[in-house]
Amino acid sequence: MDAYTFNRLHAVGTPVRVFPNTRQDPPRLTRTRSRATDLCHGLTVVHVDDHTLPYRVDHLDVLPDDYPVEA
Repeated sequence: MDAYTFNRLHAVGTPVRVFPNTRQDPPRLTRTRSRATDLCHGLTVVHVDDHTLPYRVDHLDVLPDDYPVEA
């Protein structure tokens, strides 16, 4: 998914489940804290709460707006 589509569908503050390295890693529940950005070669990333580096949008699952998260 490109940044334009992600941003159109999901606002900053959307609850997400992130997978740090691969989808086999234990997930963390958090929220987006930035709009998505397209980087080189079609890579799309978004910053999430409590993490310095951005996550690839294909390494996260968007959750319902009322989903309880700790972040």
